[in-house]
Amino acid sequence: MKIDKTYSIKEGKWTKWSSALADAIKDFYSTNTLYPNILEANEYTFSQFDFLTNIMPDERQNVVIEDSLAGTRSLPNCSEKILLSGYNNNDADIDFAVDNQLADKEFRLVYDDDPEWDEPIIPEECPVNEYKDVCDLYSSVY
Repeated sequence: MKIDKTYSIKEGKWTKWSSALADAIKDFYSTNTLYPNILEANEYTFSQFDFLTNIMPDERQNVVIEDSLAGTRSLPNCSEKILLSGYNNNDADIDFAVDNQLADKEFRLVYDDDPEWDEPIIPEECPVNEYKDVCDLYSSVY
């Protein structure tokens, strides 16, 4: 089952992006009684989330770096550049996904009970210079 709803950040309110997202999550839940697990936006919108998180102390202090392999959580150091890949609050754990068909300042919240994240397609025989990095990675793992 997949449910989605599109929202936007009000004109001139980039600095309120996290509040707009929190409000959208509440709205999504009140409408669907499910919390979203995916946020889709275009690359520019995500770049603004990253930029504002890096320059605004109130946003930066909310960032936690999770290492799922080691099972650890830490705070970023002061000079570390932050690139967001998700959003988490007490109720929702949301992964980010790029959809460049959405307009700037527009984002879509999605609940998907079986998200199919694209895996790289690895051809059986890699043509010369095509997919070279993928083939090298594939070869080193297998």
